[in-house]
Amino acid sequence: MSERFEQFKSVTSSVLRTLSGKKELEPVFASGEPPIGVVTSLTNPRLPLPDHNMNADSVRLVRGCCDAHGLKIAYHDPKLHRRTSPSGTSSQGVFDALEQARCEALGMNAMRGVAKNLSAVLEEKCRRRGYAQAESREQIPMADALHILARAAMTGETPPPSAQKAAEFWGPWVEERLGADGLKSLAASLKDQKKFADLSKKLIHALEFGPASDDKPGDDEPDETQGDNETEDSENEDDDSTQGQQDKQNQHSPGMQGMDDGAGDSSESFETGYEDILDDMLDGDDGGQGMPSDPRLNRPDSFIAGPEGQYMVYTTEFDEEIEADELADTEEIYRLRAMLDKQLVNHQSVITKLANRLQRKLMARQMRTWQFDMEEGILDTARIARVIANPNVPLTYKQEKEMEFRDTVVSILIDNSGSMRGRPIAIAAMTTDIVARTLERCGVKVEILGFTTRAWKGGKSRDLWMANGRPDKPGRLNDIRHIVYKGADAPWRRTRKNIGLMLKEGLLKENIDGEALVWAYNRISKRSEARKILLVISDGAPVDDSTLSVNPSNILELDLRNVIGWIQSKTPIELAAIGIGHDVTRYYKKALTITDVDGLAQALVSQLAALFEEK
Repeated sequence: MSERFEQFKSVTSSVLRTLSGKKELEPVFASGEPPIGVVTSLTNPRLPLPDHNMNADSVRLVRGCCDAHGLKIAYHDPKLHRRTSPSGTSSQGVFDALEQARCEALGMNAMRGVAKNLSAVLEEKCRRRGYAQAESREQIPMADALHILARAAMTGETPPPSAQKAAEFWGPWVEERLGADGLKSLAASLKDQKKFADLSKKLIHALEFGPASDDKPGDDEPDETQGDNETEDSENEDDDSTQGQQDKQNQHSPGMQGMDDGAGDSSESFETGYEDILDDMLDGDDGGQGMPSDPRLNRPDSFIAGPEGQYMVYTTEFDEEIEADELADTEEIYRLRAMLDKQLVNHQSVITKLANRLQRKLMARQMRTWQFDMEEGILDTARIARVIANPNVPLTYKQEKEMEFRDTVVSILIDNSGSMRGRPIAIAAMTTDIVARTLERCGVKVEILGFTTRAWKGGKSRDLWMANGRPDKPGRLNDIRHIVYKGADAPWRRTRKNIGLMLKEGLLKENIDGEALVWAYNRISKRSEARKILLVISDGAPVDDSTLSVNPSNILELDLRNVIGWIQSKTPIELAAIGIGHDVTRYYKKALTITDVDGLAQALVSQLAALFEEK
């Protein structure tokens, strides 16, 4: 079955590269990715996996998601989209929906197979949202409805069954304001994104949804296109000064009120709300309802605060600390472990030799010695001959002397960011696995931890921030995920299978190192062992696009430096690090930097050996 999955993934990846025209593109297949075709990244495409039995329906859904990503990457210019998009959040949602419909229509008109796949995806999305059971227009967001209607108008395709209610409820309302050929007029500019954008804004204006010309980058985008805006959109400079007043007027105009009644969640971006739809269904999440009006939070008491509380956490509601075996079912856990063993069969012998070298060093430090010529203790039989030769010589005894070796716990914290994908995370997994077994043989307890985020470029935390009006400098704006692969008290034989979960598709995302280090410190600091060692393995500086786009650009790195400085100067924890292709010596006093992941095993063993040799 695994070979069948791998073959399917390989073929689907080839299709994505062909559709997008980007030969270097490498998608990530995630079992938790909802099969609804929403494109959240043009550089790191995330695709769902089909059902275990790979039935025809689930395979078509995955192919549809692949087609949606490929078409968006091929035909969509994100910079042009930012420059031409309206600034109002309500208008933005509809604008995004029409642009996605444009990209899909281009593929559907050219390829019949793509049309079938995308129709299956739209059917699944509408089914999950419950649109087939809707009883009024108000239960279906306008952005979704216009996406359905515009795509049908530009392709001539009949909406799938679960989307029929959306077309029935919204179709007459839209036709009344735009005329029978209103949305069909978009087809003439399908291949020209700029013309399509201009026409889309006119249609939005005709729907009394917002101003016709309102070019301005989105509030949450970086200012990298500001120069272009000044040049290309100079005709709108006079409008910009009164934009805030226009938005307020739109919110209270009679036409706008009528649309808000049926807009549902369209105040958010068209893509917002779908990224974690599967998690919402499983967890019963209420989307942050009932949160205080100002949800900005400082770190919890257990966290180490930076100078003057500079580091902020917008919300911890969606953060997660999870045992590794909860990330997958039993079958997948054993499959990933077998995959890890198979991948690294050539590395295992080298790592084992290094681990044995570490074991000899540790055992040497724990080796017991004897004190001789003692008046009491155990009879020294090696000297009994001289007693026989001379009865006047008293019997001699020996006493065992134990070398000082403090009980020790080692915590290995592994960066589970997307840049570790492939060989780096595989070798890190196998190395820590064997080193953990080695240390356990020597009576040293070991825990293996990983850190990443639950989503790319934000998540439910960002959705909540947007819903609350996007306050300035919100602080960390992503849902962190901290993973326990092996607890310090858990025996290696029981947790060995968990290490393979580092290879799980879709697990590795972004890295917020400062909070991960705090988490690992909080865990190990509560231990009773006399000596505590915390070892970090990372391949880069902290990165979270969602946080960095709306905060000072150095917020994550400054926090990491503050946490490291505090642990190294104020606590008894021994902190060390290994950087893979990344100079961590500028952060940590005890650190090694390796240029290639192949040197990780040697570096890890050397670092641990050096720590244990210290008095």
